[in-house]
Amino acid sequence: MKNLSTIILILFLSSSSIFGQEKEILEKYGITVNTLQEGLKEGEKAYTFKAKDQNSQQFDLKKALKKGPVVLNFYRGSWCPYCTKHLMNVRDSLSMIEAAGATFIAVTPELAENNLELVKKKGFTFDIIEDSQLKIMNGYKVTFDVNEGYQTMLKKYERDLTKINAIKRATLPIPATYIINQDGTIIKRHYDPNYKVRMSVKETLGVLESI
Repeated sequence: MKNLSTIILILFLSSSSIFGQEKEILEKYGITVNTLQEGLKEGEKAYTFKAKDQNSQQFDLKKALKKGPVVLNFYRGSWCPYCTKHLMNVRDSLSMIEAAGATFIAVTPELAENNLELVKKKGFTFDIIEDSQLKIMNGYKVTFDVNEGYQTMLKKYERDLTKINAIKRATLPIPATYIINQDGTIIKRHYDPNYKVRMSVKETLGVLESI
């Protein structure tokens, strides 16, 4: 019995230590840990929505899925160099994504006027959706509240999320990517709190070509 109690204690301390390390890592990425959503999983039905793009044109996910699969990307904002780099990679390979019959769409909490400026500056031909009330992000369960330390760091670079975001809150999405089949099922997701890591275009194309 004494040995069993010792084993249980060791396991508890070990798991607590791991959780502590994970919490520290998440906080480094600006995440208020108890607000982090886990994201919809592969095999689940996608959250369907209608929303305005950077040109105030309506995007309807259900209609898009009638044409083919949809690659849905959540990005933090035009102020994030990792996000912009990823979208530029998509831009450079968009013809291959579309040749596979898919539609690429990006969703952000940032103001539509900033999205339009980014589209023009970078020559994007895909749509960027302003998720002004976080409905889409919450539908996919990818949001988190940004901690004070990260907000302070961003403000040093004149990036105040309460001014940049349409909802005027320091809330961001995990930069997740979802590939949605025509029946509305999520067949692939990339969900990583580390905003430096994204689903590559190569992986995206591999999934689309396997459908």
